Amino acid sequence: GKYVWMDRFTVNNLELFQSAMGGEGSALIDVIDKCSSPMGARLLRQWLSMPVMELGELESRYDVVGHFVEHADELGQVRERIGEIGDLERVLSRAATGKILPKEVARLANSLRQLEPIGRICGGKGVKALDEIIAQFVNCDDLIERIEFTLDRDTAAQIGKGNVIGGGVDAELDELRSISQGGKQYLDSILKRETERTEISSLKIGYNNVFGYYLEVRNSAKDKVPQEWIRKQTLVNAERYITEELKEYESKILSAEERIYEIESRIYQSLVYAIQDRIREIQYTCLALSRLDVLSGFAALAIERKYCRPE
Repeated sequence: GKYVWMDRFTVNNLELFQSAMGGEGSALIDVIDKCSSPMGARLLRQWLSMPVMELGELESRYDVVGHFVEHADELGQVRERIGEIGDLERVLSRAATGKILPKEVARLANSLRQLEPIGRICGGKGVKALDEIIAQFVNCDDLIERIEFTLDRDTAAQIGKGNVIGGGVDAELDELRSISQGGKQYLDSILKRETERTEISSLKIGYNNVFGYYLEVRNSAKDKVPQEWIRKQTLVNAERYITEELKEYESKILSAEERIYEIESRIYQSLVYAIQDRIREIQYTCLALSRLDVLSGFAALAIERKYCRPE
């Protein structure tokens, strides 16, 4: 008895979500959806599907809309902040299944960062309905700080595709990265030393997946190749060799990268578990944000179309 029940035929006739004229017409949702986030847009569709009949609930919604209509500066700030939050519900659903990606975790922290300024803009304005919405926001400062401390500032898309965990989080990880990322300088020093020793000015160091790091010598200089170098591949104009030093270095690099992957995976999984522990309470915040989004969208529409409050 709290809602108007409508069957599919009625919904279609009223053109709530789809115009009978197809692309030439506009459905009601197209006219009134001014939401700043996908969360608000979904809630608006629910409200249109099941129109509420409780006057108290309607007056509560109108109180919020009316406040924003009278305070357009606050309205603009709130809509901008909600736009920064994006689809927090979707991010939470991916966290719940453990499929959340590092960049999504970073977005989650950024989204939660918007709660405090939104609460500051909206709270304590003498509007009970608005205070009730803000009261549903949970304090996630500890989770935000953990995410921002754990993740690299420019986190990679996924583990193994670059740095996901930030520096200073794990001492062993920092040391292994120093070994892995210091490779170019080490290879340059080998190249310089061997070029001077052999007097092969065209000497190059390369890498492939078949036999790893190698020294490449043009045919014109192959008579200068030291005996201890091991020939691995003959090309049209050059030959490739490996040395014990290069093989040892390659082994060191590969083991470091494997260990980096293990450590990053462990730390990241722990972070995901911490997010999962807070999902339920953040979901309540999402409901409040969705409501605020729809009502601030109504206020923007009312200002644009010069709508007035029903009595």
